[in-house]
Amino acid sequence: MSDHTPAPYRPRSVYGYALYIGSNMLFLLYIIWAFVPEEFLSEKLGLSYWPLKYWAVAIPIWVLTGIAVFAFIIYPATNMLLTPDIDDMRTIKDQYSLSKIDRVPGGIPPVSDIPITDVCRKLYTKQPQDNF
Repeated sequence: MSDHTPAPYRPRSVYGYALYIGSNMLFLLYIIWAFVPEEFLSEKLGLSYWPLKYWAVAIPIWVLTGIAVFAFIIYPATNMLLTPDIDDMRTIKDQYSLSKIDRVPGGIPPVSDIPITDVCRKLYTKQPQDNF
């Protein structure tokens, strides 16, 4: 069976179940660490070493701040860097453009890009023009 299929099969379901149980156990451990007082953890349960409670709040805030910086600053800036300038020829035509070809009279026109000259003529001139 191919490893690249999204269809469920036995090993994937076992790994998924193990990840589900493991993530729930880690979340439960995090909740216990964050909300149960340190005196109870050390005296009643005998657990002597835990990170400071500060990190129970700081780590999620740092993660959310990192996601927000990426989503609102880094990702849009990357897209703006990769977008060609407004006067660049790639904004009009690139390697995926389909040229307009002749069609059979009365038939369905083939899929193609409308040339920029036809678009400008249709939008910005007053005299009636033929349809594309």
